[in-house]
Amino acid sequence: MAAESTAYFEGRYMPLTEAKISIFDPVVTKSDIVFDVVSTWDRTFFRLDDHIERFENSCKAVRIRPPVSATEIARISAECVDRSGLDNSCVFMCGTRGKYKGGAALGDPRECENGFYAYAVPYYWVVARERAESGVHLHIAETRRAPNEAIDQRAKNFNRMDLTKATFEALDHGADASVLLSMDGNLTEGPGFNVWIVRGKTLLTPGDNLLEGITRRTVFDLAQEAGLRTEATDLKPDDLLNAPEVFISSTAGGIMPVTRINDRPLGNGAPGITTGQIKTRYWDKRKAGWHGRRVDDLIKH
Repeated sequence: MAAESTAYFEGRYMPLTEAKISIFDPVVTKSDIVFDVVSTWDRTFFRLDDHIERFENSCKAVRIRPPVSATEIARISAECVDRSGLDNSCVFMCGTRGKYKGGAALGDPRECENGFYAYAVPYYWVVARERAESGVHLHIAETRRAPNEAIDQRAKNFNRMDLTKATFEALDHGADASVLLSMDGNLTEGPGFNVWIVRGKTLLTPGDNLLEGITRRTVFDLAQEAGLRTEATDLKPDDLLNAPEVFISSTAGGIMPVTRINDRPLGNGAPGITTGQIKTRYWDKRKAGWHGRRVDDLIKH
């Protein structure tokens, strides 16, 4: 049977194409939603508990109380994968505000009935897969990342106008993706990924005004195993432009080398050696079951 993306919506499972949200829902009128995305490979989730924990923290940050427990979220996610027939997938878990009693835009948000939905889609890469292999072209955007004082970037959310605007910048400049600066001019993140600079035996990554990615956390773990130092710190555009080696990390693609920035080759223009080692270690450990939870085991429970 061919794979068909499946959603859990309004308390039941259905083909993803049948899951519909009202135009009156605050998801549409206010982008009032938080979410997370976890991946499976060979029907095995990677760091599912960490993703669910971050999702629940995002919900708390915006005062959404989804009507499901962590255990239920894990089971629902597994059911979506199983019913979709996908071995390699990305699963979205979403917490919603729910409709206002006064209509599309009016009412007390404390009186809304919070909701939850989830869906599984085929695994994808945050940039084109061939570029994720051969080397990503990044563009340092003029658009600034919304500050934490306005939108807490540690809560994974759909308030993405800055990221979308920066994506247009990247495409207009012939690049694959953008990395945004903070209001203070420090590097933050890109749409769906964190950024890393390799300097000798040290890995550097921006430390503020960003989503603390689960794959970012994984890089810290892998670096420690490999005897590499790591540091989350303030970094400027010149740090990126003059770096000997750069990579990005994301649930959607894992570890991906960067070989060009602002239309300038980085280093010798080829994926870096350290990046390749971390990438290999990442996928080898995933395939061996590291931090894994099998879909079949979750369905049994």
